[in-house]
Amino acid sequence: MKNFFVMLLLTLFAVSSTASNHKKSSITFAERQPSAEMEITSVQLKPGGGIIMAEGTMGEYGRVYTTFELTADSGRSGGLVTGEGRGFGPDGYFGYASFSGIYHREGTIFTMYTLVRLDDGTQNLDKIIFDGFKRTLTHDVHIVR
Repeated sequence: MKNFFVMLLLTLFAVSSTASNHKKSSITFAERQPSAEMEITSVQLKPGGGIIMAEGTMGEYGRVYTTFELTADSGRSGGLVTGEGRGFGPDGYFGYASFSGIYHREGTIFTMYTLVRLDDGTQNLDKIIFDGFKRTLTHDVHIVR
């Protein structure tokens, strides 16, 4: 049910941004931090999807551990993604986040777009690119709130 509401919000957001009378309409989100390269720690395959676990240093969030759970659509070229993240900073910072969104696959590259809510109320729009062949994951974080 949670995924349904996130997908509904993303759809309404996309429709409202294209339904404008303006000849030129665009939406931009500022970066919260520089792009982060994360290390893949495991990939677990399961019927209808899989789970990707990664860790890396992500700016203000410190050392981050994250889990992406992908559920494929019937064509297996995209689907839904949900997950959790935890950040640990050198000053004792501990933060946690939940996210959900969508992904699409082109060859060995999975591109995920997620809406993230952190425990302090911060909200992000993240773009994650996972290359299964190269075993790389890049994580970009943009400010929503």
